[in-house]
Amino acid sequence: MSERDADLLMADLLGEAPETPDPGFRYDVLFRASIRARRRAAMSKALNQIALFSAIGLIFPVGGALGLTWEMAQPLVMATGLLALGLAAASVTILGPRAVLARSRAILTRS
Repeated sequence: MSERDADLLMADLLGEAPETPDPGFRYDVLFRASIRARRRAAMSKALNQIALFSAIGLIFPVGGALGLTWEMAQPLVMATGLLALGLAAASVTILGPRAVLARSRAILTRS
């Protein structure tokens, strides 16, 4: 594929291709394509957060409508909190710094 053909393919993303191969044109195409990709990722992340926080916000009114009181919900909240704490500890151990992972390996090999 020649540079002219590559420029023509990139022109589909940006507009009219230059007459001669132009590195500036390629930079503009890649720059605009990366901006679009970042915007799409940001929009997806924002929509996921909106959906998650809306679902969390609906728990309390729905629970209240079903007659759930704070005294009845405390064991469930405590169990959820402990599971979240365990998830955070596991994530730090698995994905965290090497020192944390090395210490956990040392503890597991001793037993």
